[in-house]
Order: sequence, then C-alpha cells, then structure tokens
Amino acid sequence: MYEVFSSGGGTQSACISALIVQGKLPKPDFMVIADTGRECDTTWQYMDAVVRPAMADIGVDVHRIGPEWQSMPAHGRNYQTHNENTLLIPVFTSQNGDSGKLSGFCSTAWKIEVVNRYLSRTFGITRSKYRKWIGFSLDEWRRAQRMMMGDEYQKGQIRFPLIVDVPLKRHEAIREVERMGWPTPPRSRCWMCPNQADDEWRGLSQDEFAKAVQFEAELQTVDPHAWLHKSCTPLTQVDFEAEPTLFDSGNYCNSGVCFV
Repeated sequence: MYEVFSSGGGTQSACISALIVQGKLPKPDFMVIADTGRECDTTWQYMDAVVRPAMADIGVDVHRIGPEWQSMPAHGRNYQTHNENTLLIPVFTSQNGDSGKLSGFCSTAWKIEVVNRYLSRTFGITRSKYRKWIGFSLDEWRRAQRMMMGDEYQKGQIRFPLIVDVPLKRHEAIREVERMGWPTPPRSRCWMCPNQADDEWRGLSQDEFAKAVQFEAELQTVDPHAWLHKSCTPLTQVDFEAEPTLFDSGNYCNSGVCFV
C-alpha cells in the first residue's frame, strides 16, 4: 500500500515534514496538497520557502493539486454542491430570524475528492491502494477517534503520524518545527472561511479581505441569509476588534482537516 502524506499546509503538516526530514517518520511515497484556489498567501509562502525545498533535499516532491481538479457544477460556481441546493461552505445563517451554522462540505469537495481524483488519474492509485497521512495532533484526539471508527481506518487506509508514530500536541509540534531552525508555521486557512476567528479575519491582507467580501456577495445571490461571520452581518460592517465572549467557539472545523 502506498503511503501518501496529505498536507494541509499548516502547523501540524509542517511538523510532519520536519519529522520526515529528521528521519523520525519514513519518507512517504507521495506528498500532496490540494490548492483550493482560496488559501491565504501565507500558506504558499511558507510551503515554497521552507517545506518544499527541505522535502526536495531528501527526494520527496510536493504535488500541488490545483483547482482544475475540482468537480465543477454546470454553472461554474463551485461553492455549491452538485444538486445546486446546498452551499459547500459552513456559513452562518440568519434565516427565520435566528442565527445558526450550516454544515460544511468544502473540505470533501475541494480537498479529499481532489486528491483522490489526482492520484487515480495521474498515477493509477485508487483510494484502496494508499494510506493517507492526516495531521491531527494529540489535542485533536476526539476528531481522530471518530475517524478511527470508520471503514477507511479499519482497512488500514488512514495514518495519524502525530498521534500514533510521534505523539505530539499542537504546541509541541510548533516547537519541533522551530528546533529545526524553521520559522513558526502559519495556520492554514482559506481567506473566506467562516471558521476563522476575529484575529484571523484581521490578519488577512487587504486583497484577501476584499475577495472575501466579494465572495460573500456572490453567496447571497444564492442564499440571502448566508454570512461568513458569526454576527450575521456583512463583513464590511463587522467589528473585528470586539472582545470574544465565553460563547465564542474560536477556531474549529467540522472535518478537522483544513487547518492542519
């Protein structure tokens, strides 16, 4: 079975790369990262300046799989599911006067399916033929445990390097990277992701924020009750400096895969 390191481009993925370079983890047969076309620039800056050269030095190529590998709906708006009735994005909703949050399918459509499609069509490696490395750390044990109960893990098709091979928590993963002499890795995320905390919204570049504003406007042509911020107000009107409350959920992701 092939070993495929599916990088999320973030903190834990940088740690896995560092552990591979150190020889604490074996070299994977493939290292892949799905480019959704919406990642923050900091993800690719770190990948190109730090991770990619280090992996190349030990003979591991990083396959950056572009948005062209996504399965596009007929109208071209790939933020909707194929039935065109459900948004892929885990948006906040103000429908019926109450605020809530929808489920997200973007990680599956923009990352998981893209990697499977690329490996199958390019190398003839179908999903049953490879073990996917996922960068959950020890403090994400509950997310990993849910996956461990699934068929793919039971069939040996999923590996958790930072839980089973070299158990580390997120802060320990950061220290491991810094001990390599590498810069502190950024948190990987898309500039329009509703799961961003306010400090992450503030950290977007002017161009990224402008694209998020435009993206929200496009979403609302499909669902006028869809919002990218938990306040259910336009991004241009959000006070991102407001103090968080005890009820703010902070950084989270339904799949847990996007931000590793």
